[in-house]
Amino acid sequence: MRTIKLFVIALATLCVSAAVLANPFPKANPQTGKRIFDETKCGACHNSLMGGDGNKIFTRPEHKVKDAQALLKMVRFCVNQTGAQVFPEDMEHLAAYLNQQFYKFPR
Repeated sequence: MRTIKLFVIALATLCVSAAVLANPFPKANPQTGKRIFDETKCGACHNSLMGGDGNKIFTRPEHKVKDAQALLKMVRFCVNQTGAQVFPEDMEHLAAYLNQQFYKFPR
């Protein structure tokens, strides 16, 4: 019985550790990022750039974003280029949302 308990504890610890390692933006909230994405109409801009399907900007084979830091850099670039009213501390929320939805970058 003791062996089973130890195994369960070890497995739970491993799962929690993997979840933490899988999130490159641990202090950010993807739900907040989604709200910001919607409020600032990021999708409308992406739709116009991609001929109506804004999600293609994230999923196209030749996309420039190859890791979590490049994703955050691209979010900053877009915010600066469009003049979107996004606080600097909220850019990680946006990146966390995009990573959760499209990129799935590990830490």
